[in-house]
Amino acid sequence: MAEISASLVMELRQKTGAKMMDAKRALVDADGNFDKAVELLREKGQADAAKRTHRTTAEGIVLTAQSADHSSAALVELNCETDFVAKTDQFLALAKSLVDYVLSQPAGEITGDNLPEAKQDEIKAAIAKTGENIQFRRAVKISAENGVVETYIHLGGKIGVLVHAEGKTDENARELARDLAMQVAAASPDYLTRAHVPAEKIASEMEIYRNLGRNEGKKEEFLERIAEGRLEKFFKENCLVEQSFIKDPDTSVKDLVAKTCSGLDIKYYVRFQLGQ
Repeated sequence: MAEISASLVMELRQKTGAKMMDAKRALVDADGNFDKAVELLREKGQADAAKRTHRTTAEGIVLTAQSADHSSAALVELNCETDFVAKTDQFLALAKSLVDYVLSQPAGEITGDNLPEAKQDEIKAAIAKTGENIQFRRAVKISAENGVVETYIHLGGKIGVLVHAEGKTDENARELARDLAMQVAAASPDYLTRAHVPAEKIASEMEIYRNLGRNEGKKEEFLERIAEGRLEKFFKENCLVEQSFIKDPDTSVKDLVAKTCSGLDIKYYVRFQLGQ
């Protein structure tokens, strides 16, 4: 059997990130062949990763990346088992690598199944090093043709938002889109405008409000008007452009856009909340 020196074990650890005893065992099993030991550790890491895939991943991070000209941005959710691992350099570097990759791709949604083998190997390596199940949960990239895509991260990576606005690309447009990304993070609207609320949702809300009025003893002839009033309140609470602006509750988002950046069209937003 070949002699396994401490320096060889250290070199293998530096290359693979394996624990000392795992590195030494791999070299012993490979009879001192360094390249074979690397392969054995990779196989062990992949096998260990497969064993961990059933374990719950309730922690992690939501991360954004943005192009230099603010015309596109990416949003990624990467999950792990514990908050401790979520804060490690290894995990954060993996998240950064993945969001940068998504930013380099065409606009659209990306899942773990769409990741290239090299990125899947990065995840497996992180699983092997941290000892936890790590899952690439979801990702999206948005691009603007003649506008901006701004980002916002809330609660240290628990919530991430992208806001896409078309029509202007100046700093004023960027600042407004950033404010709206903050709005989405804090107020969590379900829809962009009332036109985006499905007809069946409106019908369901109206029926609820009519029944609520009946239960309150309102006269039947007044129920429709009461329900319509409550539906207006629903729109103001759940549609982004109709919400009160968080920095100035007396101003709606729609009025804010008209007043500060007329001509800017808010096209789309995406909100990721960790584990949601």
